[in-house]
Amino acid sequence: MGSFVEGSGDPTTQTHTPKLMEEVDVEIMKVDKAVELFQTMAIMSLNMGNLTLKINIIKNKLVVGEEGKATLQVELDKEINIQKGYKHNVEFGERAW
Repeated sequence: MGSFVEGSGDPTTQTHTPKLMEEVDVEIMKVDKAVELFQTMAIMSLNMGNLTLKINIIKNKLVVGEEGKATLQVELDKEINIQKGYKHNVEFGERAW
């Protein structure tokens, strides 16, 4: 009981108490660093997930855009062929008159 009181007659208690407190401080700092590292890793994981999601959205838009472009090109080609047919019919029709 008297070993924790300042001026105690037991010299080992006085030297061990500050060392014990230093060890506790070191352990607390280690735990704090581990928690900080875990939080950083969790945030990075979320950010990477968001980045992957954004990349996939952009890829999907690109694929849809390319498919749309191809569809529009097919329709344009059809329209050009139809116009050529009309031109041919008009020329044929004018010759008939």
